[in-house]
Amino acid sequence: MADRGRFLRENAFLLAAVLLPLVVVGFFLAATAIPRWVVPPPAYDLLLRTTGYPDQAAPRVAVDFVVRDERVEARVRALPAGVYPQVPKLFLFDHKTMNVSEIPFDLPASLTETDPALTVAVPALASRRVLAQARAPDGYALNTPGYGSPGVFGGLFGMGAHAERISLVNKGRAVAIAFPSPQYGYSVSAVGWLMNEGSR
Repeated sequence: MADRGRFLRENAFLLAAVLLPLVVVGFFLAATAIPRWVVPPPAYDLLLRTTGYPDQAAPRVAVDFVVRDERVEARVRALPAGVYPQVPKLFLFDHKTMNVSEIPFDLPASLTETDPALTVAVPALASRRVLAQARAPDGYALNTPGYGSPGVFGGLFGMGAHAERISLVNKGRAVAIAFPSPQYGYSVSAVGWLMNEGSR
């Protein structure tokens, strides 16, 4: 017993050097796993705005998605000459299936700079109430890619994993959002949260 105590005293630094990384790994594993067990999954659908690749047939317009009286509208205006056009896309994240699907809407074939801005309805969402707020009633918020370095420990233990992909986050839990095509995973922003049927 005395020999064991002397061994521990003489090799305390070596033991600490071995045990400390194990403790740190265990801490980060617990910090990652526990939220998945205790934080419920998302309970609300989310409308997302992004852009696709333009083509020659795309109208030269700019589109802003806005929420007015808890309904989504597309406000369309002509692009000035020389401005590079983008193709606006509206997507729905379904919290039940965890899938993302495109929401169709019609754009005017052409607008001139002298034409007034137009308001275009989104028929597929005509019956859905939308909350234009950053955080859903259940606490989830959209997290878009961040390119800051997580540091040495962050890189080793995956601290930057959620920051490198689009996801919904709430109290440490992250739910990844996957678009139908990688081309839509850029310049993503939240339009609003869709209220569930029967909610007030």
